[in-house]
Formats: sequence, structure tokens, C-alpha cells
Amino acid sequence: MTSLLTNTSALAALQTLSSLNSGLQETQGRISSGLRVEAASDNAAYWSIATTMRSDSKAVSAVSDALGMASAKVDTAYAGTDSIVDVLTEYKAKLVAATEDGVDKAKIQDELKQLNLQVESIVASSSFNGVNWLTTNAPTHLMVTDDLTTSVMSSFVRSDDGSVKVETESVNLKLSSMLNTGGGGILQKELDGVGNIGGFRGTGINSVAHEGHENRAFTGPATFGASDYIDFDIVVDAGDYSAGETFTALRIDKSVIDTALGTTDGKIGNASDMRKVLNQVFADNGVPATANETLFSGSLTSNQFEIGSLETSGHPGSSINITGVTSDFGGVYPTGFALGLEKAPLSNHDNMYPEAHMTFGRSFTVSEKASITFDVQVGPNPLQTYRIDRTTVDAALGTSDGYVGNATDLATVIAFASAGSDLVITPSGDTITFSADRTLYPEAGNRAARVSVGNVQSDPPWTLEFDLDEVDVTGSAFGVDEYLTGVEYMLKRSIESASTLGSLQKRIDGQTAFAAKLMDSLDSGIGRLVDADMEQESSRLAAQQTQQQLAIQALSIANSAPSGIMSLFR
Repeated sequence: MTSLLTNTSALAALQTLSSLNSGLQETQGRISSGLRVEAASDNAAYWSIATTMRSDSKAVSAVSDALGMASAKVDTAYAGTDSIVDVLTEYKAKLVAATEDGVDKAKIQDELKQLNLQVESIVASSSFNGVNWLTTNAPTHLMVTDDLTTSVMSSFVRSDDGSVKVETESVNLKLSSMLNTGGGGILQKELDGVGNIGGFRGTGINSVAHEGHENRAFTGPATFGASDYIDFDIVVDAGDYSAGETFTALRIDKSVIDTALGTTDGKIGNASDMRKVLNQVFADNGVPATANETLFSGSLTSNQFEIGSLETSGHPGSSINITGVTSDFGGVYPTGFALGLEKAPLSNHDNMYPEAHMTFGRSFTVSEKASITFDVQVGPNPLQTYRIDRTTVDAALGTSDGYVGNATDLATVIAFASAGSDLVITPSGDTITFSADRTLYPEAGNRAARVSVGNVQSDPPWTLEFDLDEVDVTGSAFGVDEYLTGVEYMLKRSIESASTLGSLQKRIDGQTAFAAKLMDSLDSGIGRLVDADMEQESSRLAAQQTQQQLAIQALSIANSAPSGIMSLFR
């Protein structure tokens, strides 16, 4: 039916054209923006996801930038530490050279001073954007300072529950600091050390004594006639705690000589013969002595004869003393001639007691955290371990600072700590002597109470006691070997610090590479959700443009239909 009031065909054609125009406009929008989901109205779910992911991508980009900053900081700190390792290596070589005899230590010290200035310059220069990990400003020593932590950004994380957080990597500057205001950097001294404990560290005393003895030069030979003789007295084992035993009128004559030597001519030809004759006299008279000693003379065939105590007299002493020497050779030999018995001994060791000595080194302080242990054994007593700490030092010296300044202080502290061990510690100048309490152990010589002092340990076992800039091979504060040990320790710690920084740098480099991949992944994921397929949109645009032309023609035809009807009324 054709109606003058309503052109149904035109309405349908117009509706189709409007629909096509709408689709064409949408397609053109996708082509121009490149997005198939540009607004929430396009696809609310995908738009929401894409928008969140774009936000995350920007956050990861910021993290990547921060990682670049962190990488620069670590690179700077590592470069400085690595340079210090090189300087310390050269420093150590100079110290080794200083151990050579005849080297000019003053010139070596000048070189060490320049190397130290170089180290200070490296530390001061190892700064990036005002951040320096090789120097810290803690007012207290780093060993008693809380961790000096700084952090570098490492990643951006979105959890399953939708929460987000930025993760960081902590760096403890106590481990990288070379110089700290309050001390304790890698190139600075540590706390709680006791050094060589005034020379006590390394003590390994196991002192013993031997029998009293003396040696004399043989002044013979001599031939004894029937009336010739040598008479002498001998006191055996006299000492501070007893008078010993005295034997008088001991005689050497032709009869004794021939018996001792198995001869008939009464001749003593050498020191070896003299030893045999003396042993015969001792045996005949019950004298607890022997002429077979070689402690001084070296051998039984030397040109000396040596007499020693058998320590069987029952007296606590251990000694030999020959007196009252007389002789008669009928004028054949000079007056007083007695084959060497008339002469003073070449050397004499009487009443020896086990003693050991140590020389006091430098002063030290026992801190509240430090302690020293050592073992003592005197005579038959069991081995005992004794301990010295701050309380021990102050109680022994009547002080409150734990300071041990000289040999007398150290001897007093050791004696206080080892009370009840029967050990006697005697200072004299810089020397400390260890011995047994002789009032308890009066026996001398081989029977004397032995003294054992050793296994000296400290906690901490060892600490660095000087700063690098305090090294002075021309001074006496420390020996070159001690400086060498300390610098080697600094070098070891510097290498450990460089290793830590290197590991952190690798971690940051890996995280940087991951951040780049993550951003690419996010961009790719967003593209899959909202990007338009340009090939598809191009084909759709061509089709929609054709449909639009057809719709316009259809609308034109529909609009021309009423014109035919109107012609009927003309």
C-alpha cells in the first residue's frame, strides 16, 4: 500500500542508513585511534584491565629508572672499593719490602704516606649524586653502631588480591664503609682487642732444671809417685733450704789412680782419665756425685772434666762445691798444682730452679667484652685454666678502666688470676719471670717442680689495632709483621666488600633486564586486549562504505516513490 502520509520504504532506508553510518563511524574511530576498546563504553571489562595494566607499566618504568640510579650508586661504590683493593695490594708490597735488612724504612714510610693519601682521595671521590657508600658519619664506632641501612628499589609487585607494593634491596653501609667518623670502617681499628697481651700471647713455657754441676779445665798430665797426693773437700747439695752434705779429706793418689785406670804407673794423662779417677774417689767415699757430666764440657773426651750432683743426698739442694784443695808432689809440680781442682770452675750451675721469662711488649686494655685465658701447671698439680677479664684486671690493680700499662701490672694481674696455682710471677723492668713457689717446692735441679704456662688465648682472638693512616714502619708502636698482618686483614675485608657490591650489581642488572621484559609483556598484553585489527577494520570500512552508498541510493529511491503518486493527480 502506498500512503501519502507515511513513506515506509523511506523510513526503512533511513533507519538502515543511520545504522550503517553508526557502524562506519565506529570503524573509522578504531582506524584513527588504532584501538578497538578506547573507552569504557566500548568494553568495560577490557578497558578496566587495560587501564590498570597501563598504570602498572608506568610504575615498572619508574622502577626501571630507579634501578638505573641504584646501578650508578653501586657502580661508583664498587669502582672505589676496587681501586682501594689495588692500593692496599701495593701497600702490602711496600710493607714486605720494609722487612728486608738494610732497607731505608724512612723512604718506604714516605711511599706509604702517599698511598694513604691516595686511599683517602678515592674514598672522598666515590660519590654519585651526593651519595657515598664508602664513608659514613656515625659518631660511634661501627662495631657498636646499629646497622646503617640504605635501600635501592628493586621491583614493583601486584599481588593476587590486587594490592601493590614496591620492593627494595637493603644495603648495610657498615659493610662497605672504609672510613667512619666514629671509627670502625674497613681501614680503621676495631674494638675489644688485647693485641699480643703485652707479650703474653704466644707464651709456651715449659721450664725444667737440671742437676747442679760445674766443669773445670784439665791442667795435667801428671804422674803420681807413691807419696804424691791431691786432697780436697766437697759439699754436695747445699742450698737455701739446707746445708747439704760435706765430705772432707778426699784423696787422689797412685793407688786410687791405678785402681781407677787399671794401670801401674800412677799417671793421669787427660781429662777422661781425671773423670775416671774422680768417680773412683766418689765411689770409695760414698759421695753422691759423678764426674761423667757433659752439660758444659760437651763430651767425655773433651779437655774438661765436669762434676755433677746425683741428687741422692736427701737434701733439697742440687749443687757441687769443691774446697780445701791441697797437694804434694815432692816439688816436681808447682805448689798447689791439682790437675784443675785448684782452679775456679769454668762455669757453674748450682741449685737450678725451673724459671721462664717473657718480655713485656706494649700496653693494652681489657674491655668489658674481652677476656683472656691461659693454662698453668706447677709441679704435680693438675693443669688448670685461668681467666682474665675486665673485672679481674680492675680487682688486681685497683683500677676501673681495665688498663694494663707495664710488666708490673701484667705480672700482678696474672698472679691475681692464677691464685692457688703455686705459680710465682716476678716482674723486673720489662721482664716477667715465672717460677714455682719455692717455699712449697724447695727441691732444686732435676727434682724441682716444673712450671708450665701456655695456651694463651683471647676473645676476640684477634682484632685490628691501628688505622691505615697510623702505619709507621719507622716507629715502635707495632712491628712491621704486625702492620703486614693488619693491612692484609684490611685487604681481605675490602675484597669481601667489593664482592658484595658486585653481587648487588648483578642483582640490579638482572632486575633491570626483567623490568624491560615486563614492560614489553604488559604492552603486548594491553595490545591484545584493546588494539584494533587494522586489516580487519580496513576490510570492514570498505564494506561499510559500499553499504552506505547503497543505503543512500535506496533512500533516494524510497523518497522518489511519492513523486509517482503525485503525478496521478495532475
